[in-house]
Amino acid sequence: MTVLEGPRIFVAALATMLIVVTACDSVADDNPTPEENTVPSGHATESYVVPDQLRDATMVWSAEPGIDLLSTEGTLVRASEESFAIGLMIGLDYTYLGFANSSNSRGGGGLFGGFEDDTGEGPYVGTIHGHIQKIVPTKNGFDVLSCVLAVGLDKLVDGRFVPSRITEGDGGEQRSSFTRTGDLTAGPESPPSEPVPDRPHWQAPAGNEFRGWTVDGFVDLDPATAGSGRCVPWARSLHPETPAVIPKDAYAKDTPPPVQPAYPGWPDPAS
Repeated sequence: MTVLEGPRIFVAALATMLIVVTACDSVADDNPTPEENTVPSGHATESYVVPDQLRDATMVWSAEPGIDLLSTEGTLVRASEESFAIGLMIGLDYTYLGFANSSNSRGGGGLFGGFEDDTGEGPYVGTIHGHIQKIVPTKNGFDVLSCVLAVGLDKLVDGRFVPSRITEGDGGEQRSSFTRTGDLTAGPESPPSEPVPDRPHWQAPAGNEFRGWTVDGFVDLDPATAGSGRCVPWARSLHPETPAVIPKDAYAKDTPPPVQPAYPGWPDPAS
């Protein structure tokens, strides 16, 4: 069983606590799914469409010196981590094209299942930060160490903004392995990633960024790097006063958190 198959591990990736994905907080469970969000965007068309639940959120990436966020490696890491976060927030049905197959992810939720197909949560407002710490070439691909921080992300519940299920203060320690498969039979290659103007809404690749690759992992389980607090200095540089654990009832605000422009974003298929 891969690490993607344990929902307890899913939430540990970004919330630093071992919680079953389906054991959501009671406030979120009482929040009905918005009617306009009943059709999973990623499965409804051949080109990915950002779900309504994410439109007012963004992902901002950074990396250690020498790591190019627009390289093949940087692009794959961003696409996979963003899909992983989407899967936790709103469900596997909404992740980027190709993610479920390339990562061997399962839907259906449950104690020993995978992601929930549709969590029914959202909309989300604010910004998630991602940081690539290290890329290690392997014989058939590469391994990556990265961090994800969602302190600046809230969800709307009953007219108020509360912490999301992935909100925590120390940064989620991530580790993934990418392996080339050489399988290019599913269609043409996606256009190369390139810088785009900053836009304060969720940006996503229109095509399948995972074609020709498999990805394994997400949660860092390596004793050499897991649980070492390797993401804490970076997280504290962004939110120095934030506690490591943010309870689900830590706050309920009338105003949304600020939304930072997405960076580096994805090419706009309309341009």
